[in-house]
Amino acid sequence: MGEIFGEYLKNLRIDRKLTLRQLEEQTQISNGYLSQVERGERNPPTMKILVKLAKALGVPLSALSDKAEEELRRNREQEKESKKEPETKEEMPNPDTEFICRGYENLSEEKKRTLKDFLQYLQKDNKGKK
Repeated sequence: MGEIFGEYLKNLRIDRKLTLRQLEEQTQISNGYLSQVERGERNPPTMKILVKLAKALGVPLSALSDKAEEELRRNREQEKESKKEPETKEEMPNPDTEFICRGYENLSEEKKRTLKDFLQYLQKDNKGKK
């Protein structure tokens, strides 16, 4: 979730030889929350929190906001990827399917309805046997 930003925040804190509790005291942000952010269990913080962190860690706000934006951008891309339809393989034509499709095209409307009813019956019958 927040791996890029969390790791960056943790490294900044450690470089400044601060514990989570010390950072909590300086920012008034719960050390439990900060710990979750550092472990990547939470999304990057809001701008209000980033301002407090930047001040306490002595870094430009843009450094934190850039990392937060990078994380959010990555999350959006992963979300898009997970929503993509799975790629389907090109299947070899099945001779039976082709035969049935060609035959269907030549049927009268009444016989097409009869065939459709029969296929529905077969599908229903097949479900009961599973």
